[in-house]
Amino acid sequence: MNLPNDVNCSRRTFGMLLGAGLTLVTAATASAQAKGRAERWIVTNSYVAEIVVALGGGQQIVALGGGSDHLTELKAVPRLPGFRQTSAEPMLSVSPTRVLVTNEWTVPQTLEQLRAAGVAVHVLSADQTPDGVEKRIRVVAELLGRESEGEALIARFHREMAVVRADVARQSRRPRALFILAGGSRPTLVGGRNTNVAALLELAGAINVAQDIEGFKVMSTEAMIVAAPEFILTNQDGTSPVDGVPVALRAPGAMDTPAGKGGRLITVPGHFLQGMGIFTPQGVRTLARQIHPGFP
Repeated sequence: MNLPNDVNCSRRTFGMLLGAGLTLVTAATASAQAKGRAERWIVTNSYVAEIVVALGGGQQIVALGGGSDHLTELKAVPRLPGFRQTSAEPMLSVSPTRVLVTNEWTVPQTLEQLRAAGVAVHVLSADQTPDGVEKRIRVVAELLGRESEGEALIARFHREMAVVRADVARQSRRPRALFILAGGSRPTLVGGRNTNVAALLELAGAINVAQDIEGFKVMSTEAMIVAAPEFILTNQDGTSPVDGVPVALRAPGAMDTPAGKGGRLITVPGHFLQGMGIFTPQGVRTLARQIHPGFP
């Protein structure tokens, strides 16, 4: 039976309104589900993970980069292989919603793969200065919605840095020092300017004798001898003996330096060597106690 035109029109209008209503309901439901979905974070740098944990976001981390073993809250969290991920697959395998990396880690094609998979990617500055730490805290605090806690953490970090810097400033001299990265089947490199280890040495009141080198590089025998470090700082692997000599002191020329001749090879817990972060004041004090007699 044919219905009058005005009735057909009413049916069509009702259908359109119903369809629009269903679309709005579906969109609202999807939005609510997205907001309610638990955040799953990957944090590739230990000194950024420290901030996440300190601000109460540790439960959101589902995968980590290396050097995070000191964070007992994250002991059971899987570690990503290697320093840089050349493929997104290992990261996508844990279904992250958000990835925090620093610009020293960045592999552009990997980040594009993550973004294409719908993962939010945040590239933080790896600036190895107290200002860099402050900026990283603010980024993480904003992502967690804990800005006030972030400001309190910044204030605490600056207070602790001020105290240890004042203690360092009271030391009578600045010894010459060098960082050697060694062991673990890696090439033997020294830490030049703009590296986290250079910043650590300088904050502890030492003169980094590799300032003419940018980043981590090989140092020649002649350059090592001329540099004449009084102390050699190394990673834990660098203290492992090979034929009775710590592997760091097997770097070309190292045994002919004042540090090598005097056996002044020192190390600090590995997380202090990863990058400048909220635990750096403790790292500075730990190192300063080994190079300054009577340091508090």
